[in-house]
Amino acid sequence: MTTLIQPPPPGYRKWWWVPAVFLVAALVVAATLWLTDLLRPGDGCDAGLDRNESGQCVGVTDGSEQFTDDIADLTGRIRDENETVVDSGDPYVSIVLLTPMTTGDSDEGNVTTAGIQHRLAGAHLAQLSANKTSSWGDRPKIRLLLANPGSDFASWESVVDTIVQRRTADRIVAVTGISFSFEKALAAIDRLTNLEEPIPVFASTLTIDVFQGARAFLKVSPPASEHARAAAEFLAGDNEKILIVRDDNPADQYGRTLAGAFESQFPGDSPHFAGPPETYDAGFGQVSIAFRFMMANICDRKPSTIYFAGRGADALEFLTQLAQRDCREQPIQVMTADDMPYHQLADSVAGKALEGNVTVRYTGLAHPDAWDRNRNEFNPIAIDQFSPECEGPICYRAFSDGDVHDFAAVMEHDAVLAAVQATRWAAVAAGDDVDSNAVGQMMDQMRFNWAFAGASGKLNFIDGLPQGKPILLLEARNGRPPLYLESR
Repeated sequence: MTTLIQPPPPGYRKWWWVPAVFLVAALVVAATLWLTDLLRPGDGCDAGLDRNESGQCVGVTDGSEQFTDDIADLTGRIRDENETVVDSGDPYVSIVLLTPMTTGDSDEGNVTTAGIQHRLAGAHLAQLSANKTSSWGDRPKIRLLLANPGSDFASWESVVDTIVQRRTADRIVAVTGISFSFEKALAAIDRLTNLEEPIPVFASTLTIDVFQGARAFLKVSPPASEHARAAAEFLAGDNEKILIVRDDNPADQYGRTLAGAFESQFPGDSPHFAGPPETYDAGFGQVSIAFRFMMANICDRKPSTIYFAGRGADALEFLTQLAQRDCREQPIQVMTADDMPYHQLADSVAGKALEGNVTVRYTGLAHPDAWDRNRNEFNPIAIDQFSPECEGPICYRAFSDGDVHDFAAVMEHDAVLAAVQATRWAAVAAGDDVDSNAVGQMMDQMRFNWAFAGASGKLNFIDGLPQGKPILLLEARNGRPPLYLESR
């Protein structure tokens, strides 16, 4: 009998299960993504957030929802600390950080990714310091809620409505941030502080003085008049011919406030001015058009100094045009204010201006050299936590790039700490059930004997404005941190 010899099965039958495994895995991944999209709101934002007309995810969160991937690590850290506070069983309150957390269509506008990250990191450092050290008291614990009104505060109404609706359930006692003088940001302050029961506002880098003496409002940054005073004093000793370049955008008071405050430092017939201001309107966009056509007038008037009263993003465009002016042999100093450091010269062709007989200086709010030279004017614990030598979890560099030169982290830190200090001092009298009314009552007492020092200097509030804080004079350097010149 003949035995048939069976050939071995082909190799592909031996490994038939391999593609099957990949197929099953692919189906699982697809199903997961499908379910995620199904459970996520139709606008593509995390549940609890909304997408506004500009395509930005806006709303209020404890960090559980993400506005953008760029700040996911920081918001996750804030969420973890918030959960620790709630799980501890200790009395707690919530402070809301209301500030743009998305950049909109461009990272080159007034709101930058780096600025957002620094603000969040500074606020989180204040939260950690409040909850994990005894430097600022210890009760109640602090939750930090994050509120994004959009890059231009376009969604301020819905976000403020959410804050008001959640004030009782989330034990909200104060709102901090509101760091830009956009008209819609000012409207948010007006709404919060004019409620039947106001929610106290502790603003950070807001420069304008329009809310001086307003109920339930204070800010940790010096007013525009102080920036203008420091700049004018710095320039007054020289035979300067000054030309003001002013932003007349009706939706942003920053430029007009600075220009008016600066002009007021000189007599009406001052020989220091090289004629009336050159003006532009950032509200139209395309500011380079205006700046390009200003150059002929600038060369003709021959100012030794230009006081630029506008946003830092516009200043970069101005410097770009200044680098190409016909009269490059004529040295020009550009002096501006505290919005400049949000926009690094090294990241822009504007840096070429420094090679074209242009010096850029600005008034500022924080610098490590100022801390070193005038240590007694600042809170030593706070500046140590911002130091690059700081060790441990309560250190700015533990969850940031360590950069403090744009002031954002320092000022947001101090705004949150001012709210913390008001809350805990109020709790001494009101007990653990301290609410926004008690904090509002305490705000007017944070002066003289109850003033205290933060990372940006002494916080002694009269009519809601800090008194006697140092204004720093800084010089921009291409590709390097700014040079500290002096404090005034």
